[in-house]
Amino acid sequence: MEELETTREKLKLAALEEFVEKGYDGARMQEIANRAGANKAMIHYYFTSKDALFESIIREAFEELFQLFSQIWSMADQSPDELITKTVSAHFQFLSEHPYLPRIIVRELNSNNPIVEKVMHDLFEQMGNTNIRQAVHTLAAGVEAGKLRNVDPMQTIWNIIGLNLFFFVAKPLLKAIWQEEFVDEKKLLVKREEAIVDLLLYGLLPR
Repeated sequence: MEELETTREKLKLAALEEFVEKGYDGARMQEIANRAGANKAMIHYYFTSKDALFESIIREAFEELFQLFSQIWSMADQSPDELITKTVSAHFQFLSEHPYLPRIIVRELNSNNPIVEKVMHDLFEQMGNTNIRQAVHTLAAGVEAGKLRNVDPMQTIWNIIGLNLFFFVAKPLLKAIWQEEFVDEKKLLVKREEAIVDLLLYGLLPR
């Protein structure tokens, strides 16, 4: 069983590399098998098709992200600044562990790949709907109590996600311009997360 799981993970990793380099349309099943050191038939055994393989990669990654958000957003007794800080940290950590995922998503959304929208819609219905309402409620309650400026809670969540995503989507460009900053990328990631939290809280907390 462990060997089978290892083969499946190798195929997923090889497919991820192929999708990053060539996009969904350009990816080839045989090349994925070659990268994984496996027989092409093994891809069909685990995933049945390229659609199913791509969907599995996207779905499993975003299930992990939604679970992280759910743990944070479902807590009703936290302050809005705690929710913001925890959300930034969890999302940034997730993106650090899946650095190529944002570029794949952006590419496929721009190519009108229906799989991405399908997966996100399904997961939001299954896992995200209740918890995002709780997050919006926490932020709205913070506004009511004067703990936050009069900001739109949903726009605030979008801002958090957008600020986090930017680094990973634009990383090749940022690295080309600020090469010296990327000498110690782990340190840079810490600085970036701190800067996002600082910017958000300075902009949202009442002054």
